[in-house]
Amino acid sequence: MKPTTPPTFVVTLPPPTPNGGLHVGHLSGPFLSADAFSRASRLQGAKVFTSCYSDVNQSYVRVTALRQKRDPHELADHWTNDIVATLDEASIEVDDYFPVDNASRESVQHLFHDLYERGVLVKKPFPVFRSVQTGEFLDEAGVSGHCPSCLSQSKCGICESCSSVNDPATLLNPTVTLTGEKTLAVEHVEVMVLELERFRQNIVSVYERNPRFRPRFRWVVEDALKRELPDFPVTMPGTWGFPVAHADFPGQVINAWPEIMAQQIYSYQRALARDAALGEQPAFINFYGFDNAYFYAIVHTAMMSVIDDGRWLPHGAINNEFYNLDHQKFSTSNNHAIWSRDLLKRHPVNAVRFYAAWNHPGFEKANFNEADMVGVLDRGPRRLWSSIASQYNARIEGFDGPAGEPSAESAAIARAALSRIFDSYSLERFHLRQAAEDILHLMEYINARLRDGEPYLGDVAHLLRCLAVAMAPIAPGAGNSLHHSLTGSPASRVDERHALFLRKLPPALFGEPLPS
Repeated sequence: MKPTTPPTFVVTLPPPTPNGGLHVGHLSGPFLSADAFSRASRLQGAKVFTSCYSDVNQSYVRVTALRQKRDPHELADHWTNDIVATLDEASIEVDDYFPVDNASRESVQHLFHDLYERGVLVKKPFPVFRSVQTGEFLDEAGVSGHCPSCLSQSKCGICESCSSVNDPATLLNPTVTLTGEKTLAVEHVEVMVLELERFRQNIVSVYERNPRFRPRFRWVVEDALKRELPDFPVTMPGTWGFPVAHADFPGQVINAWPEIMAQQIYSYQRALARDAALGEQPAFINFYGFDNAYFYAIVHTAMMSVIDDGRWLPHGAINNEFYNLDHQKFSTSNNHAIWSRDLLKRHPVNAVRFYAAWNHPGFEKANFNEADMVGVLDRGPRRLWSSIASQYNARIEGFDGPAGEPSAESAAIARAALSRIFDSYSLERFHLRQAAEDILHLMEYINARLRDGEPYLGDVAHLLRCLAVAMAPIAPGAGNSLHHSLTGSPASRVDERHALFLRKLPPALFGEPLPS
């Protein structure tokens, strides 16, 4: 039988907007998801390359800089450095956090010039807000109002609550974000436009062929296709962002949302150039929050379908819902946030990551409360681990030697537990909450075996090694510490055979042990 070739993945993390640091909602959503998926895939033999960059050209950088009276470039540089440091402190591994520099700018400009010359993009009037008081054109973050679809507060361009697009002709109750000015003019400016309706069949075909998207993401597609798809502006008048640098569009910059698509393709090309082991056509996997799903689902899909014969279309995607702070949306702009770096100063990284997985907003919104996090950790994994370690270490006191082979029954139980947990790390069934819950179930089972006086500790050692491998994607420090105690090496493969030793376990895996 021909051996199965391990899969290869290029995983993209969502480009964070550098108008502030990474708050806990960012970290607990797509960043933890992407890292857990990548670590779990590697443990199963896959080759994985992860990529990210800072979304410098978002209008939110410009507006935040104006509010804080800072230079926007300095602001973006400062927070990009902070974001990269935060990812490192959170044990989020990124193979290529690439700079938004001349090379990426030229790649983006070239792609959109080519699409325009091919007629994929056209020159067409599009409504744009202009301030009556200052005369300046206003971009997405510059105008606030209400979504015409769900009536939530929204910026001009996208509603983060329902992921519906809007424009100056449809946004309700528009006001200038920084000043509250309500006397806004709407002008029609000839910009580079993607006529989405022309690509309806391309979009339909992509999703008919590919089921690897979550239900609510697919609902965004279904809802969009129920009506005529609106034109989408690829360029806008303004000064913040990459200049389109085309004679037909003087004084215009590339809209940051279609730019993400171009930067993704650029990141894929960088990955293929940097790692030959990825092969000719790895599977491209995107992670992001639901708030921006329309851009990925409709705008990016339409353009990618006609670029290089669809080569860069995602193999699949994992989106997550909002993670609220005390039942209100995390918001960098409104300073309603707990910053990840601050949280990681107060709590061990493995504890934060485990709780974030257990409370992950994968399919429904979730709520973060720091006191609740501490209580859940103390009542759950910390209590269980303290009991397991104290019982196990007491049983092997004075002994340091091979653990022996597990019984057939325990080996089967361990295999089934690992299979179930790693199903929850897979693209098709990705569910961090389920993985964390099943890890706790495994800990409870091990604790029960010890409490009931399990006579053969080789079985327990084998179950503990499975626990270490299962934990490694969401709490890598804890998983690898436990695995090293049992085998002398960190976890490397799910199916790798290791000689197990009856050695003392670390008294704490998720921070300080509970007081006795």
